[in-house]
Amino acid sequence: MQRFDNIFIQEWYVTLSKWQKELVRTSVELYAREERMKSEFDDYSFIVFPMAKAYEGFLKKYLFEIGFISETMYRSKHFRIGRALNPDLSPNRQDEEWVYGRLRETCGEEVGRLIWNTWLECRNQVFHYFPDNQKKLTLLEAGQRLEMMVGAMESATNCANA
Repeated sequence: MQRFDNIFIQEWYVTLSKWQKELVRTSVELYAREERMKSEFDDYSFIVFPMAKAYEGFLKKYLFEIGFISETMYRSKHFRIGRALNPDLSPNRQDEEWVYGRLRETCGEEVGRLIWNTWLECRNQVFHYFPDNQKKLTLLEAGQRLEMMVGAMESATNCANA
């Protein structure tokens, strides 16, 4: 667990809800446990799932707090982060729920892409089933996904504070 010890004092973590903190801790503890036990699972995606859920919640709250989405969108069961942050969304579908353009203008292309790529690699591609593309994660890759989410939340928080 040493690999992730310092995240529990980082600003982005402190702002999470109690439930989101527990999700992050669950992923970190699962990772540490599997690293210790040297299990030989075929897929370690289960380590990423809890933190990916916390990342989704972080992003919704973040977009609300910086004024990119309304409270109605924040609380909506229909608002989709994947659509809102997709930089490749066709221009005719870029409505008030599409926030990537504003995110890029506010935080820069690098941070915008980091937030989007993290969503894509750590949540979307891990959660969904693709018949012709079995997205299995090794333990090392699961740890890298956790680090990626930490980096994205840290970058987003730094942008909001700038």
